[in-house]
Amino acid sequence: MLKPLKIAFIRLSSMGDIIHSASILPSLFSALSEKYQPIFDWYVDSIFYEILEQSPYIHKLIALPIKQSLQERKPKNLLKIYQSLKEESYDYVIDLQGLIKSALIGKCLTTQHFIGFDYQSIKEPLASFFYTQKVSIPYEKHILLRNATLAFSAFNLTIPTLQTLLHPPTFLASNSNLSPLLIEGKKVLLVLETSKPNKTYPQSSFLELVRLFNIVGIKPLLLSHKQKVNADKNLDFQTLSHLNLGQIKAILPQMDLIIGGDTGITHLSWAFNRPSITLFGATPAQRFGLNTDKNLSLSGNPHPNYDKKDYSITLIPPQEIFNQAKNLLGISQ
Repeated sequence: MLKPLKIAFIRLSSMGDIIHSASILPSLFSALSEKYQPIFDWYVDSIFYEILEQSPYIHKLIALPIKQSLQERKPKNLLKIYQSLKEESYDYVIDLQGLIKSALIGKCLTTQHFIGFDYQSIKEPLASFFYTQKVSIPYEKHILLRNATLAFSAFNLTIPTLQTLLHPPTFLASNSNLSPLLIEGKKVLLVLETSKPNKTYPQSSFLELVRLFNIVGIKPLLLSHKQKVNADKNLDFQTLSHLNLGQIKAILPQMDLIIGGDTGITHLSWAFNRPSITLFGATPAQRFGLNTDKNLSLSGNPHPNYDKKDYSITLIPPQEIFNQAKNLLGISQ
């Protein structure tokens, strides 16, 4: 019988980053299974718990109400979190986030092997002082390759290629509790919002995209949380608003195509192996793009540098998006 190997992963937020990080689990599990019986636990902020819920590779998913406790200014809750962390022990702890708060959480866990990025490879360099083993990889490298390099280096395993990482086996569970969407023809979802204004494609351009889809007989779904859609009555679309993560996980696998900015929901479509077009502007597609035969991207800036004033995503023509969409949907006209 193989020896159990208990490993804790820490990636508290955000939605897209959690998806990127969790995508390495199948390949790591397979590599470790040659010598061990790997047991993966995952520590996540409670607001993102539903993303990883029922993942086939996660033995125990631990939701920590950190953001909520800080917002509500309840130090007693933080003390409870600390006490619960001190009760857990692992063979290895891997901090995939690279922040001081994630490093502090890992430090609370009992382990002799705490792995993280080194001082020059990390978002918050002070976090690297907490690790017992530090891994070096340039910060500008592709996010999937960075995560895999960190995790695989902890066990001296061969690091998968980026092409392998871009095609992972299923690692997230979809939510099948929601009834199928009663929409005829191709199902196209437009994700109207992102976490930052300069990563958000203009609503007016999305509505022009709706018009183009209408010409070929497609009635898109417009997904938003806060935005109110202000559209011409002649446009034919359906709005979806105020959905929770569980509902979104139920809808995405039903889609024939998802289009949106560099945001978690668009990346989730890649995780569910659904066709997608990701729109980039201020963030580099070379680092965050999940490009495959069915997951494409467009960028308004060939050399972005995270500038908060960079709204180049607005320069992507709706017609160019539509042309890519037609290819993915198999529309010839």
